[in-house]
Amino acid sequence: MLKLASIIDAINAKIGTVAAYLVYVIMAIIGYEVVMRTFFNKPTAWVHDVSGWLLVFYVFLGGAWALQKGYFVRVDVAYMHFPARIQAAIELFVGTALMALFAWVMITRGFEFGMRSFNVGETAANGAWEGRVWPAKLIMPVGMILLSLAWASRAIRAAVRLIDPMAIEDEEDAGAVG
Repeated sequence: MLKLASIIDAINAKIGTVAAYLVYVIMAIIGYEVVMRTFFNKPTAWVHDVSGWLLVFYVFLGGAWALQKGYFVRVDVAYMHFPARIQAAIELFVGTALMALFAWVMITRGFEFGMRSFNVGETAANGAWEGRVWPAKLIMPVGMILLSLAWASRAIRAAVRLIDPMAIEDEEDAGAVG
């Protein structure tokens, strides 16, 4: 089970790294827009839309990595005072139930949202160009699937901690957990 969690973590780490580089792409195209508008008086028609779409890719592809690294916000007021096994049970049962509900809505509705955009050939409404918006809309369910996999990894580790808290420490000592 921990091997599966480690595989999921490795996949999400690679995707998260790729997503992180999107920030540089966004900065470059916005810089291009500033130069074109300021020095050549030729504003671009596409930079605003594309930078927004890339930000959507960044958020949805990087979300799984952020969850894996523990960067998501959790209300620790009571949680941090519980013993490790109770924390594991809360994460495993309550967290998984909430994540499953959220994931179901985001994946099904996001897929419908993206496919509707694809089927009607929806283009950018606020830009002067005809850029297709379906890739940015379909990345939402894809990112949610990745986030669900990252949660599955956390749930596996929580289940192991619930049964044997030392198993996770042994794996970390062996260097198997990123």
